[in-house]
Formats: sequence, structure tokens, C-alpha cells
Amino acid sequence: MSLRAEELLKSERPFHARGSKVKRCDECLLPKQNCICCHKPAQSTNVATVFLMYKGEYYKPTNTGRLIADVVKENYAFLWHRTEPQAQLLELLNNSSYLPIVVFPHEYAHADNCINQPPQIDNKKLLFIFLDGTWREAKKMFSKSAYLANLPVLGVNVNETSDYLLREASHTFQHCTAEVGISVLELAGEKEGAETLAQYFSIFRREYVKGKPHLRDKLAFATSQVK
Repeated sequence: MSLRAEELLKSERPFHARGSKVKRCDECLLPKQNCICCHKPAQSTNVATVFLMYKGEYYKPTNTGRLIADVVKENYAFLWHRTEPQAQLLELLNNSSYLPIVVFPHEYAHADNCINQPPQIDNKKLLFIFLDGTWREAKKMFSKSAYLANLPVLGVNVNETSDYLLREASHTFQHCTAEVGISVLELAGEKEGAETLAQYFSIFRREYVKGKPHLRDKLAFATSQVK
């Protein structure tokens, strides 16, 4: 949300997109009558996250990366640049206190970089890097970011078909950022954080669907997933 605010200040013209006339909560970006701010969890976990965001992704109310940021206390977001990454991002990646890990399907990574389980190393905090954008944009970020090329790549195996509901995935292995985040936290041993994110995501999905007449047929399912 901080990145979104920064980019809005830089914009030379107002941002308008589908649904831009809806009166939204400034914090959760949902329609005001569907605001979920009262459900925002207390931040916790012993890991850190970085969101590399494709230009414009931070404007989208459907983006679920911010749900992870509401659960993982130490989180960072940067606008993706292919050749000129921000100095603060590079400092994080090179900081000996962190173990940076890119979260992405193994089929696109070099075999030597692939891991199935985040390693636990004394005095190093796991730093998970999420590539946040459409599937096409995420693949571009992964393949064209030289500063990520030598990092370990965690391939998350989410067996179930995505229950995102808000956009249709073109492949069964594609899941929204929050769904991937739940699996990443589980693999990192952050069971409580994973459960908190799963509940928070289910509330977000239910309230979003409520505000979309064309998704009303999915409301019963979305509601049933809230515990």
C-alpha cells in the first residue's frame, strides 16, 4: 500500500480503471460497504517477504499480495525494474542477515537453483521474494531479472485447483499470491501465520464477491470457506 501511495503521487494523471467509480476504503481497497479492515490480523511470523511488483499491479483491488503483508510483519515492496533495481532491494538481497528465496514454479528455473523446502540456517531470516503481476508479467520478471538469477527457487506444490474466484487462471498450477503465500508459510514452519492468512484471504474473497453482481453465483462457496 505504501508503494501504491508513492506511485499515485508520481502519476501525472488520475488513475482510472474498471471499477474506479466505486467508493472504496482507502486501506483495504474494497467497496466501503464490504470493508475488511476490522478483520485485519495482528502481524507476526519470523520470516520476511519482498514483493517485486509489475507496474500497475499495486493499483488493482484484486491484488492479494497486500494480504500477506498484513500477516508478515517484515515486508517490502518494490516496483520491478529489469536493469536498474532499487538500491534498497539490492541491499536486502545482499544482506548477510537474510536468506533470499524466489518463489516460482521449478519448470522455469535452473535445476541447480531449485529447492523444495526452505533451509533453516542459524542467524539468517528467510526472505521470500514474490513476483507480483499477471502470469505473463511474472514470467518476464523471473527470466529478465539478472539480480535474481543465482538465488534459490522454491517451487510451491499447491495440489488443489485455485479457489481465487476473482479471475480465471489459464493453467491449473496458477494460484493467486495469497494462496501461494499460505503454502510458503506452511513450508517455512509458520503454521499459525499460514492459518491466519488463509482465514483472512477467505474473508477478503467473500467480501469482494459480495460487491460483484457477476460473481454472485460464487458467493455461497466463498461464504462457506470462512471459518
